[in-house]
Parts: sequence; structure tokens; C-alpha cells
Amino acid sequence: MRRFVLLFALTLLVPWRGFAQAPAAETAPAEAPWKPFQEFGAVLGSWSGTADSAGRIGGTVGRWTQEMGGNFLVHHVNTIFPAQSGKPEEVIELVGYYAYDREKRKYVASYFFSTGILGIFDVEFSAAGAIRLVSRELLNYESGARSRLVMSRKSETEQTLDLELALPGKDFVPYFTSKLTRK
Repeated sequence: MRRFVLLFALTLLVPWRGFAQAPAAETAPAEAPWKPFQEFGAVLGSWSGTADSAGRIGGTVGRWTQEMGGNFLVHHVNTIFPAQSGKPEEVIELVGYYAYDREKRKYVASYFFSTGILGIFDVEFSAAGAIRLVSRELLNYESGARSRLVMSRKSETEQTLDLELALPGKDFVPYFTSKLTRK
């Protein structure tokens, strides 16, 4: 009996290996759950560079941040064209608020322009990594006019920002283009 108790005690202390235990199945690492704005990871942070508006050269600084507990993505852009060729200094400021529409499973953005214009945009992602926004409408501007914003990623540290406008019934024309570098 003493041997039986000693053998039983040893079996509890020593883990059994070999044929008595089934091998652990190999499992693939679990994918991280989807989070709003993860598609924008490449643009988050601060950017600066040059701006061009019909040959007029200036500078742009921009910043992408998640705010309000990660429920909104905010894009601030300041572009300055210094006084040149008899034209006064021009400052263009944009503030964009991005939200995820859970019901429609898509992003929408509202951009406020320093000129008092407000644009409501649908957000699309291209296979090349560009973020393309086309306005549904512009408030405080000519009825039927539209705007398009395109952020094209050139590399991990470079992108372009194109702002275009289209009057009613007309094609989009460039308003300004910025070549930006991550800071």
C-alpha cells in the first residue's frame, strides 16, 4: 500500500509526456480586431512641404490625429502663398473631420474651409494606397459645385495632397497641390 501511495504521489508531481498526451494543434496567430481609422495609419502624424496653385508657390503643413477617444479622425491643413507678382498673401486653412458610418460601413468626412465653405465627402481608398474624397455638396458656394481631395502616398515619408474644384456641369480643375514629407 505504501508503494501505491508513493507511486500515486509521484504521478501527480511529474507531468506525463509522450503518447498519453495529445500533441497541441498548431494555431495561426489571431488577427487583431478591426478598429476604425486603421486604414489611415500611413497618414497619421505631421507633414509639411511645398504647395503650388497655378504656378504660385507656397508652403503647407498638415496634421492627422485621432480625437475624442478615437471616434473621429481630424485632418488640419494650413497652406500659405506669400505675396507674389502683385497678388496679396493668401492663407488657406482646411479642417476635416472623419467619422465611420457603422450602418453603411463606410467613412464620411466633413471639411471646413477658411473661406466659409463646408464640404460633405464620401471617402474611398484606391488599391495604390490613395485616399480619395469627392464632395456630395458644398455649402456656401455656388449651387451644384463639387470638390475633390486626393491624398496619394508616394512612400512611407512622402505624400501629395491635391484639392480640386468643379463648377456645376464642369470638370474638376486643380486649386492647389502640395508635396508633403512626414515630420
